[in-house]
Amino acid sequence: MSERFAIDRTVRDELYETIQSDAAFDRKAREALELGRQYLGVDNGHLTRIDREANRWETIVSTDPPDGNIPVGLDLDLRQTYCRRVVEANSTIALSDAPNQGWGNDPAFEAFGVHCYHGTSLVVDGEIYGTACFIAEEPRDEFSEEDTVFAELVAKLLERELENEQNRAALTRQSNLAIVLNRVLRHNLRNDLSIARGFTERMAERLDYDTDSEAALRSIDRLIALSEKANRLDRIVGSDTKREPTDVASVISQIVGRMSRAHQDASFQIHCDDDIVTSLSPSFEQVLKELVENAAKHGGSDPTVTVSASATAQTIEITIADTGPGLDDQEAEVLRTGIETPLRHGSGLGLWLAHWIVVTHNGTIDTAVTEEGTTMTITIPRQPVNGRERLLHLTRQHDLFEAIFIEANDAIVVVDDDARILHANHEASVMYGVSREKLLGQTLPQFLPEWFDFTTVFAEFRKEGSDQDIVPILGEDGVERNVEYSATADIIPGNHLFIGRQRSDGIKLDGATESEGDR
Repeated sequence: MSERFAIDRTVRDELYETIQSDAAFDRKAREALELGRQYLGVDNGHLTRIDREANRWETIVSTDPPDGNIPVGLDLDLRQTYCRRVVEANSTIALSDAPNQGWGNDPAFEAFGVHCYHGTSLVVDGEIYGTACFIAEEPRDEFSEEDTVFAELVAKLLERELENEQNRAALTRQSNLAIVLNRVLRHNLRNDLSIARGFTERMAERLDYDTDSEAALRSIDRLIALSEKANRLDRIVGSDTKREPTDVASVISQIVGRMSRAHQDASFQIHCDDDIVTSLSPSFEQVLKELVENAAKHGGSDPTVTVSASATAQTIEITIADTGPGLDDQEAEVLRTGIETPLRHGSGLGLWLAHWIVVTHNGTIDTAVTEEGTTMTITIPRQPVNGRERLLHLTRQHDLFEAIFIEANDAIVVVDDDARILHANHEASVMYGVSREKLLGQTLPQFLPEWFDFTTVFAEFRKEGSDQDIVPILGEDGVERNVEYSATADIIPGNHLFIGRQRSDGIKLDGATESEGDR
């Protein structure tokens, strides 16, 4: 392992540890920018918020102190900053000596005389949010590929933290709204319904309980029952979710015993492996109650409900099978996604709760409907997933990917749905005949001959999910190279991987071979 790679890994580990901490966002962002500042050897690091319509640039996190040149809250005209170029191109810009790189007449250099700048755009919820940028008044050596990779990593992590911060704020707003609505449901609605039922029953007595009055009373009773159920769900959702060792077979036996007494027209069977003990929250019992009760109620006439449980070294599987016609599509969707459809108006509250509790156990609920009946299968990990272990695993995978990406002998690029290059290694810059900094943000068709139908090929590739072929690449250095490539679509949604290697023989396209001398 090279000394530089060892240093890089140590700094990356420190960066991950900073981002994964429980500190407030501003502190995490400032510490991440400080690591970037030290790594790049520049004066300052900044997280900026940009309003392109108003042409405003503002520092929201800075390594500069309040009395520094670029403190938090500094507001500038966007047109006088290098960051305007970053957000226009939505790509990284690296300037080690602005005037010697042709930027001497740029408004940013004329206004502030900053020689050194490295900036990366931040995209939050699909929109340009701002930049993560690093600056120095004096020039420095040209930024290396490793410098840019690390700076972009800082930007990407801050980008995700900003999204998390916005999501947390949105959840807080929704939670506050839910609290208010729940209070209305728990107090005003239920009380008013009880009063309305009393008056309705008195009127029904005068009308000798005709069909209309009985229908009205049934509707009011359903609403009161729904209100009471919502109250129970609120208590369960808000309860302590601490997990404890639980005998699964014992819990199933208790639930089935209660359901058999409540639904005496149904037959119940239990098939459980011995000694299935795992960590479950107390609320998990509600999952079994909802699903077993649902099977008993909707399993047809004289239903048979079978509850089974089995275990492997990794998972526990619980199935609830009945002999009925099965859930309708809307209720099955509640179990699959946890989304309560407006057409049902709360009929799936119990199913929604079951989905929510299983998801909090990192599990799934699958529904299968056949001619024999309906089977709902709960699958949960036997051991709770340790959050730190998951993060460490992802960190190691990221480090491995970075090492492969940087050191690979093949040209590797990642493009978005518009075929715009988001990431590229050193070999890719050689193949495309342009520095990596200039390669980022360009599109693949820019390097292909006019006769090549890229639009059709790219659309087919995204449809099929992979592709292999040989194409001519027209580099910005004026060299045409025959490139054999393999591609994989959606390595993560909207990101597509291309790996290329230069060939020295002719190019075979549509069954014809063309030599270098024929072109």
